[in-house]
Amino acid sequence: MSDSDEDTPTARVKPERTTSTGKTRRRAVDSDSDDDPDSSPRPANGDEDHSDSHTAKRVKLENGVNGKGKERARVQDSDDSEDDEREDVKMVPRERKQLVRDDTGYVTGSIVRIACHSFLTYDEVEFNPGPALNMIIGPNGTGKSTIACAIALGLGFSPKVLGRATKLSQYCKNDSNQETWIEIELKGHPGEKNLVIRRYLYRDSERTKFMVDGNETAAKEVAEKMEELQVQVGNLCTFLPQDRVASFAMMTASGLLRETERAAGHEQLSAWHEVLIQEYKTCKVAQEEVDRVSKSLKRKQTKQAETEKEVHAFQQRERLEQELGEAQVLQRAFEYDVAYENYQRARQEKTVVANEIAELEERNRPFKDSKAALKKLVDSSISQQDKLAKKVQLALKDAESKKQQLAKADDERSATADKIRQIKSDETTRRENIQKCRKEIAKLEPIVENEPAEADTSEIDRQIRDKTNEKNDVAAKIQETAQEIGNVQYEGQRLKAQEDQSRHDLARLQEAGKVREAACQRFDQDAWRAVEWLRKNEDRFKGKIYEPGRLNLFLKKEYKGRKLDVLDKGLVDMIEGPIPMNGFSTFLCEYREDYDLMYSILHDQPNARQPGSGLRFNGAELGNPVPIDRIPRPLSDEQLNALGFDAWAIDLIEGPPAILSWLCQQHNLHKVPIQLDRRRVDAAAIEQNKVIQRYYTREGSSSIKYSMYGGRFAQTDQRAPQQAKILNSSVDQSRISTVTKRIEETHEERKRLHGELQRLGRVESDLRAQADQLTAERDELMQERSAMSKARTAWQRSKSKLASLQSSLQRELSKPSATEKREQLAARMRKLMEKRVKLTIEYKDLLVKAADVQESSIKVHLQTLQAESDHRAMDLMVRERDEELEEKKEALERATAAVAALLKEGKRHNAAYQEAVAALSDEQKERVKERRESGEETLQTIEDKIVEIESNLNCTITVSPLVLDAYNKRKVEINDLKSKLEDAEEKLDESKKVIETTEGRWLPELEHLVGEVSAKFTASFETLGLLGEVRLAKDPDYEKWGIEIMVSFRDRKDNSTDVELHVLSGHRQSGGERALTTVTYLLALAELARAPFALVDEINQGMDQRAERNMHKMLVETTCKADVGQYFLLTPKLLPDLAYHPKMKVLVINVSPWIPETLSLQGILDAKRKLNKRKGLPNGRAIAAH
Repeated sequence: MSDSDEDTPTARVKPERTTSTGKTRRRAVDSDSDDDPDSSPRPANGDEDHSDSHTAKRVKLENGVNGKGKERARVQDSDDSEDDEREDVKMVPRERKQLVRDDTGYVTGSIVRIACHSFLTYDEVEFNPGPALNMIIGPNGTGKSTIACAIALGLGFSPKVLGRATKLSQYCKNDSNQETWIEIELKGHPGEKNLVIRRYLYRDSERTKFMVDGNETAAKEVAEKMEELQVQVGNLCTFLPQDRVASFAMMTASGLLRETERAAGHEQLSAWHEVLIQEYKTCKVAQEEVDRVSKSLKRKQTKQAETEKEVHAFQQRERLEQELGEAQVLQRAFEYDVAYENYQRARQEKTVVANEIAELEERNRPFKDSKAALKKLVDSSISQQDKLAKKVQLALKDAESKKQQLAKADDERSATADKIRQIKSDETTRRENIQKCRKEIAKLEPIVENEPAEADTSEIDRQIRDKTNEKNDVAAKIQETAQEIGNVQYEGQRLKAQEDQSRHDLARLQEAGKVREAACQRFDQDAWRAVEWLRKNEDRFKGKIYEPGRLNLFLKKEYKGRKLDVLDKGLVDMIEGPIPMNGFSTFLCEYREDYDLMYSILHDQPNARQPGSGLRFNGAELGNPVPIDRIPRPLSDEQLNALGFDAWAIDLIEGPPAILSWLCQQHNLHKVPIQLDRRRVDAAAIEQNKVIQRYYTREGSSSIKYSMYGGRFAQTDQRAPQQAKILNSSVDQSRISTVTKRIEETHEERKRLHGELQRLGRVESDLRAQADQLTAERDELMQERSAMSKARTAWQRSKSKLASLQSSLQRELSKPSATEKREQLAARMRKLMEKRVKLTIEYKDLLVKAADVQESSIKVHLQTLQAESDHRAMDLMVRERDEELEEKKEALERATAAVAALLKEGKRHNAAYQEAVAALSDEQKERVKERRESGEETLQTIEDKIVEIESNLNCTITVSPLVLDAYNKRKVEINDLKSKLEDAEEKLDESKKVIETTEGRWLPELEHLVGEVSAKFTASFETLGLLGEVRLAKDPDYEKWGIEIMVSFRDRKDNSTDVELHVLSGHRQSGGERALTTVTYLLALAELARAPFALVDEINQGMDQRAERNMHKMLVETTCKADVGQYFLLTPKLLPDLAYHPKMKVLVINVSPWIPETLSLQGILDAKRKLNKRKGLPNGRAIAAH
């Protein structure tokens, strides 16, 4: 049973705030409830439930107001006075309420019938227990404990109370597909029908269904029924399954007390106990609060007394500072008055200077006007001069343009004169050309007139055309072949570049392999030397020998579409973790003789005189490795994912299949799950299915060991991740294979292209030879045709030349004569002369105009010089008269600056005065006003007063204002602490009173219960010749109260009572001693128990015959009493000649593939009784249940 506080609601009412000061808190104290026998029902889950409506009555709290106006609370019983309440504290323990039993002997709530279908070991069973002791016997494994499971689960309790499997689906019969249900019939109240509860379980889920009296009912209603009938399956004192017998002895004293309170005694014991526990905690917290507040209050009061002197000094200094502040305000007022007077004086001086400046400006105004007029005249003359200068430049520019035109006309005249002189020479040349053409024409005309006959070259022309066409066809074929050769060469170059790139990629991919080989050579020299020897001598072996895994095992690049990164350090650490170092360093041989041969050569032979002096390396025989894809994984992918994992370790490694298979067989890599991404691992499910013994996450490795006996409890050993040493340099074997294959394919294609290129070269050579042959044949034909048409060709050339000469002669004859040219040039010469005369006149006019404008410009320039001279003279005169004016202006500027400075200073003094006045209180302001208006004080007297006050301040102790603030703040805090102390003391008093009242009701009942249990327990132990008693272990903390079972199994010497008793524990006593003590305690509680039935399972395990016989006797005698409820005893064995009682019932479980129909167990028992009668032995009564 769990003692967790979070599952056990307390009966004490939580503090409630009132609507006034919030200081009054409510308490609740459980009172007796004799009128309601069902006032303390128990929940179906076996945990306590102390709801206010069932377990306790509220104690009324009346709010009173004390002299300070604060509320206080006093406890007063709802029905009795304070005197009556004190009488309750000394109450006499009452007699136990008797169980209600009807005519059939069954107690209300006891089990009348049990039926199971497809439940654990039973296909179907139904039997009727008796109203008293039910002894269920049968060999181990026949289903005795199944009955206990059926009772607990059938009545709606959790599987946890059984100490077995925690899932409901695990209680369904494994080899059955039928519906699983449990049906239990409980005895109803007198006059009412029995309660029939059926619970359905399902193999594929944890859901369940309840049927009560044939109607589907919620689990909560079933739990309420169990509370009403006081069924306590969750209490080890009333229901002790086989798997929890050891838990009883391991139970703490406080836990045993809680269970005992629930099982027997007054119905309110548990509720009162819980109130005491909670009130003790409240009282402890309240006492701590009182102590804390008291210490804080005392500390602050002491500090307050120490600070009062400093506060007095601070107040004295504050008065001097106030006087100093008033004096400083008066000082600033006088300073402002002085500044104001200076300001007014400066303003008057400024006004005088300004008037003088105005008078001087009026006297100088005529001279300034003359200066302005002269300046205007100078500006006008300069402007006019600029305009005339521009006109002069423009006239000169036009004259220059005419001059250039005149020069051009002279050039044209000279050229025309030259042409006139050239006419005679040109005429001579024309006559010579005409004569030459006529002579050549006369020579060619007779030749052209004798046209020769045209030769017949059609056949030769046809042959030439045929040869040309054949050559063109061959040339086309050559071009096509050349194009094909170019294509093949281009493709060859492309393939060569591709092959070079692939070889580069292969070298890059094999770098990790080289790193591995270098590491092997460095850290395992013998293994590396063996590898080098093996690579040179592979042909000496019958089968294949695999190099160590460190050279050919690599991390996969992808797993189920997920990319795996060798740079992911955590991932590589996880995957390498399950592989031991010998898994990376072992040579694997397909045949044993290969291993022996290699070992003999490398290890034994190097030094025959010293065996074993050779290389040291690991080797193993592969045998018949199972293909990796045929090795079954312990769980499916879905199951693995549900536990929080993503893959098995073997599925993340690539390498030779034989090595992977060997790793699975030797190191179980197919059973080690790996978690790729961080998420929650279902550790409980892993421990429950007991399939996984080791797994890896990014936090490290976890190894699980299961105990070989009992409940096979799991022990998990977690270790931090180990840094990978081998797989952190990985090679992508799949990519290496792909690239190697691509290189081979490219090389073969290049070889094919090389052959094709040679073939095309031969074809091209043949075609070029053929083309050359055709060209030679065509040239011979053309020479033959030329010879046949040579005369015709000469005639055609003469004819063409004649036509050209005739055309040239015509052109020479059509040219003009010398006379015509001379007349044309003479006319042009006359026009050029006329143009030159005109240009000369215009040029002369422009020069005259420019001279006139230049003359006007000179006149204006002279006027400008005179005006500038006059202006300079007037300017000198004005400046002489303005010197006095400038001096006055400077004086005005100085006066203006002085006025501004004095105004600024006055404002500053006024601001300082206003600021100082604002800092004064109203009383200080009034005193300052009166002192100003009196006129008795001057600036000097005020300054002397300030010096005096400052001297006094320097003589006083400087106290920080923080001291006064702290003093006032502490004063408020002291008042608050006093209020808190009153509240804490009030809470403490309330809790103490609640504890006193509750303990007065709880302790007598508890002591009476423990006394009765101890008396029965001691008497039972004495009948066995042993010592034992039950004690109430007390402690200031009510949560630590407990029941201690004190026992001694050692014989007393000389009947001495001086025997040391020891507390029952799970370690000191033996298993049989613990079992005997447990059953004795349970029997001591049986007569006092409130539950309608109880159960113990195989409690007699480990007892000797004497103890078991006495235990059986006590059990029969106790459980068959009239005031004891129903009892179940489950046992696999019984001693012969045990004592029986007529009220008890024996249920025998028969185990056999079949039972004869004629078999009568009653007959067997009758025969046994007759035999006992002859021997004089007592007879019991047994009922067989099939």
